[in-house]
Amino acid sequence: MKAFVTGGTGFIGSHVVDLLVEKGHSVRLLSRKSDVPGAWKGGDVAVAPGDLRDPGPVIDAMQGVDVVFHIGEVRSTSAGNAAMNVELVERMVAALGPAGVKRLVFVSSLSVAGIPLAIPATEDTPAAQVLRDQYTEYKRKAEGVIRQSGIGVEHVILRPGVVYGPGSRRLGGLIDAIRRFGPIGLPFIGSGSNLMPLIHVKDLARAVYLAGTVPGAANQTLNITDGERRTWLGLFTAVAEAQGKRFRLIPVHPALAKFPALFIDLFTGIFGQSLDLPAFVSYVSRDVHFGIGRARTVLGWEPAYRDLHEAVREMAAWYAKKKEAGHGRA
Repeated sequence: MKAFVTGGTGFIGSHVVDLLVEKGHSVRLLSRKSDVPGAWKGGDVAVAPGDLRDPGPVIDAMQGVDVVFHIGEVRSTSAGNAAMNVELVERMVAALGPAGVKRLVFVSSLSVAGIPLAIPATEDTPAAQVLRDQYTEYKRKAEGVIRQSGIGVEHVILRPGVVYGPGSRRLGGLIDAIRRFGPIGLPFIGSGSNLMPLIHVKDLARAVYLAGTVPGAANQTLNITDGERRTWLGLFTAVAEAQGKRFRLIPVHPALAKFPALFIDLFTGIFGQSLDLPAFVSYVSRDVHFGIGRARTVLGWEPAYRDLHEAVREMAAWYAKKKEAGHGRA
């Protein structure tokens, strides 16, 4: 298989490229740097120079590949960037057929499904509340563009929950904040006992890979979480314990939520994007839990990272190693 990957040097995409190389596929990697990253030298990996802000080179790099994995994005913290991301998807979708692409795999977000009316929710569960922040609106519009294209090219849309694991520099803020403030007390919406959707980056990467290779996945939209009943407090406590710290949560009533910049930055790290405050408050103060039965059936996929404490210890160790190597906050 010949694959083209956007975001291939990022947190999620790098793990997908690892799998593609491991399985012997040919990979074309969109990158602002001209050199193949060291980890993939010797594999069938070529760099297509380009930037997601300029659709032209992206379209050119799609020529002659079998599967496009669209994982990268311009960080949609503004309406302008969100519109830029949607326009890129529109341009890419229009070019799929002429480029000879057989399948597009798009990594969306579980936030598109909103806060479900019932739990555990499925891909068909209506939303009790629809989230309207810029990031979610971009993902929602992009999904619509892909489904309504009518171009005859297969697509698979994956909706991951909150992604954690080694490799994301943004999560370093969460680890550092819990190490510094966890024993004193960290403000959070409510008691932290609400359910939240979590997925380890390596489990997500396997789902993305399978979405590009399993014939029966064509034209499916799939929720991707670890399927467990996770809570925010459970995640924060695991991060604290991985660093040998205690954790104390200071409950804040949703109606009174006014965080200093430090804590807004902290939760931006968790989500990977800047949600507006109302969207953030809604998301963390309600139960958000999705089943993964369809992904299991369609992809033949099963999450491997079920022990949260062990997985978080691995993540914390990765960040500690990065800091010791002189990278500052990992």
